[in-house]
Amino acid sequence: MGILNKAFGGFSSRGKALNVYKRGMTKADQRDLPGAIADYSTVIAMKSVPGDVKAMALLNRALAYSRSHEQEKAEADLATVLAMPDATAQVRSAANEKLQRMRKIKARQDTQK
Repeated sequence: MGILNKAFGGFSSRGKALNVYKRGMTKADQRDLPGAIADYSTVIAMKSVPGDVKAMALLNRALAYSRSHEQEKAEADLATVLAMPDATAQVRSAANEKLQRMRKIKARQDTQK
């Protein structure tokens, strides 16, 4: 069954979304942040993508936005993840931690002005 899932998994909505998601992760690892953001955005826009995969794509796009110094976009994606009922506890926790760190950094920067 594992071989069949591997062979045909790419044909399902989940399989297609995960393939694009993984491509985005590879681009992020290679520091191609615009490419990673584009791939994550593709996953997010896909019809009938499972909610947990969409949440993972939103989280990773938020991380890429943050690394690209696009904090408002990152915060918006993180807030969306936190509001998603299909996001796993692990993804929701990571989104919450990142959002809290971003807010602390912003508060520190605001007090230094």
